[in-house]
This record gives sequence, C-alpha cells and structure tokens, in this order.
Amino acid sequence: MENSNNHILPLRTYLTIGGILLGLTIITVVVAQFDFGRWNIVIALAVASSKAILVALYFMHLKYDNKIYMVIFVSSIAFLAIFISFTMMDTLFRGEINEIRNQPVNQYAVIYDQEGKPIPMEDRVGLFDKPEEIIQEKVPFEITHGFGPIKEEIKVGPLDTVMALEGKEMFKMKCGTCHKLDERYTGPPLRGVTVYRSPTFIMNQILDPQQNVTKHPDMQALFAQYYTMMTFQNVTVEEARKIVEYLRYEATRSPNQ
Repeated sequence: MENSNNHILPLRTYLTIGGILLGLTIITVVVAQFDFGRWNIVIALAVASSKAILVALYFMHLKYDNKIYMVIFVSSIAFLAIFISFTMMDTLFRGEINEIRNQPVNQYAVIYDQEGKPIPMEDRVGLFDKPEEIIQEKVPFEITHGFGPIKEEIKVGPLDTVMALEGKEMFKMKCGTCHKLDERYTGPPLRGVTVYRSPTFIMNQILDPQQNVTKHPDMQALFAQYYTMMTFQNVTVEEARKIVEYLRYEATRSPNQ
C-alpha cells in the first residue's frame, strides 16, 4: 500500500515542472526589459506566485500530502491576495492627481526650511521653476487669494506700525475669541500666517469665511481638523486690512517679544 507521506513522483514530472519553472524565469527576465506601467508589479507577482505554487505542490509534495495542509496553504494565498489587492489600490493609482494639485506651485503655499520653519516670501527667490507671472496665470485667483468680496490682489507696502496697532484692537475684538497667536485655541494659531497666505487671502477669509470653507480645499482641510468655522463678525474691508497689518507685524516677532 502506497504511503502518501513518501510519495515518489516520476522523473518526467520533475523534468516537466523544472522546465516550466525555467520558462517562468525566462519570462521574468524578458518582461523586466519592458515598462508596462502600473502592470509591472502585477505581472511580477503573477509569475512569482505561479513558481511558488508549483514548487509547493510538486517539489514539496503538498499536492499529495494531508489535505489540511492544502487548506492552510490556499487560505494563506487568499489572505495574501486580499492584502496585496488593498495595497494595489494605492500603488496602481499613485501617479494620478486631481486637477487642483496638477496646477503649478502656489506661490503662497507653506514652504519649510531644513529646520522646519516657514520660509518668508521675500526669501523664496529662485525656489520656483517658473516665473511668478506664469504661476499667477495658471493658478485660479481664488486658490491663491481665497473666495470673497475682494477680486483683485491687494498690494501691501512697508509695514505700517500705526495701522498695525489699530489692527491689534480689531484682532482682540473680532478674532480673539477663537484665535491665539501661538497656540491652538478654537481655531488655529495665527502668528506667521502672512508668511504663507497672501494679504488678499486673509482678508477674504475674514470677510467671507463660509464661502472659503465651502469652496477652498485648504480651508476645507482646516475645517476637518478643527471642526469649527469662523462666523461673520461684521468686519469691514478697512478693518480687515488693519488686522492683516497687525498679523504682518506679529509675523516679524518671536513669541517671547
């Protein structure tokens, strides 16, 4: 009576399986010479899995062993396939980006130095591959300067300390209930916000926060993080400009000053 634990395969079977394994190895080498894009990893895993299954079934005699081992083996392969499938959902589509992210770099995006500090806008010369005017033409105005009543970029000159002091009082009355300069409160801390947001953006956010939270992707992300939305504080355009000047002033100072 034949013992399944000592099953002996004919030499022809070994030679056949060996030939198939050699053929799959040749396929691996040939396929590596071409770029199939997102299917590269799929082909590689399919060939490798086929070789592993053949080795397990014939050279390790899994096909002729106790069926419980076959169940364990098949279950392991099934779980592995599930895990790899979820990984593929990210890997196969990693190169695809949405329309907004495909735009040129936003000149007011946060750019950090090697110490993790935001780089002021006046120190960013040469950091962009394209001239500023090209960036401005391709990036929608609202993405750079926010949604709100101000439809043209506001140019600011040298810091006006008198306006900044007036803006400080406006900030206390209109913004201080939700924002601090250096710590998270109901809303995010605001010291340094003028480093990576344009004055126009800040004013539009002050004047029409609901529209920005509804339409602007960065403000939607902030809303998801803080789960709070600034409400209208009956701020005029002139008052919003003073608040911006105060924030510009505070951006030049350290928290200890």
